[in-house]
Amino acid sequence: MANINRTPSNEEQKFKQIENDSWSGIYLPAICAGVVMTIVLFMAVSCSKKSDTTTKISAPVAPATQSPAPTTASAAVPEMPKKAVKKHRPTTATYVNGNYGVALTYPRKYSLQSGDKLKQLPLQTGFSRSGAVEIASLDMPDGLYPETDFSSALLNVSVHQRLSEDECGQFATQSNDAAITKSTEADRSTKSADSLKPSAIKLGANQFTEIEQMSGSGDRQSDLKYFHLFKNSACYEFALDVETSRKTDEDLAQVDRSKIFKQLEKILTTARIKEVELPGIENAERAKAPEPAAIAQPVPNGTQTEKAQVVTPEPK
Repeated sequence: MANINRTPSNEEQKFKQIENDSWSGIYLPAICAGVVMTIVLFMAVSCSKKSDTTTKISAPVAPATQSPAPTTASAAVPEMPKKAVKKHRPTTATYVNGNYGVALTYPRKYSLQSGDKLKQLPLQTGFSRSGAVEIASLDMPDGLYPETDFSSALLNVSVHQRLSEDECGQFATQSNDAAITKSTEADRSTKSADSLKPSAIKLGANQFTEIEQMSGSGDRQSDLKYFHLFKNSACYEFALDVETSRKTDEDLAQVDRSKIFKQLEKILTTARIKEVELPGIENAERAKAPEPAAIAQPVPNGTQTEKAQVVTPEPK
C-alpha cells in the first residue's frame, strides 16, 4: 500500500516541502539576526549623534567656570598709579598790613614793594600836610602797551595820622619843578573845572574823596588820581599814577590812560580797611619791628591766594 501512494507529484511536493523547510531553517535566523543587528547599529548611531549634539551644546558653558579671571583683572585696575593732578598757580595774591588794617587783592604779575623796601624816590602824596607814612606800592609790569608812550603805572598806599576828617578831604596842589609845556596845558584845558575839584566816589565797599592832577614836562608826564578815606582816626590815601614819556625823535602812539586807570581802580575796589588801633605817631614814624605773620585773605574771584607779605612801615 505504501508503494502504491508514491507518485511523481507526491515526490515533487515532498521535495519542495523539504526545500522550504531547509531554507526557513537556515536563512530565516540569519535574516532575523541581520535585522536585529541593523536595528542595534541604527540605535547605536542615533545615540552617538545625540551624545555628539549634547557635547556640542554644552561646550560653550565651559568658559563660565573661568569667569572669576576677569574679576581678578578688574580688581587690579585701581592699583595702577594715578596721574598727578596738575595744580594751577593762582593768578592773584592778597596783600595784608595788620598794623594799619589794610588789605587788597592784586594780580600776581604786579610787583609789590612793602614800606621798608620802597624806591628811593617815592611817589608824591596828595595830603595837604606832610607827615604821612608810605605803606606799600604796586607796580604794573612793563611792556603791556608796546609801541606807545606808556612808561609806568602804580598804586601807592599811604596813611596820615595827623589829619582830621575834614583835612582828609583836602588835597595839596601839586607844583612842577620844570615848566609845564603847551601839551600839558592842552591836556588840562580838556578837563572841566569840576574835574580839578575833589569829588565823592564809591569803589567797592569804600566811599572815597577823589581828585585828579597832572604834572610833568613835555617828554615825561604824570597823571595822578588820589583817593582819600578817613578811618581809624587816620587818613588813608590810595594814589594811582600813570606816567608817559617819549623822546622828540620817537614816533609813538599815545596810550589810553583811562584804560590803565580802570585796571588800577579794579584793584582799588578790593581794598578793605579793618577797624584796628593804629600804632602811636612816634611808633608809626619809626616802626621797624616786623609784624606777626599775616594770613592770606580770600580772593573775591574764587582763586586761591598766597600768604600776604608782611610790611614794615617806614616814614616818608
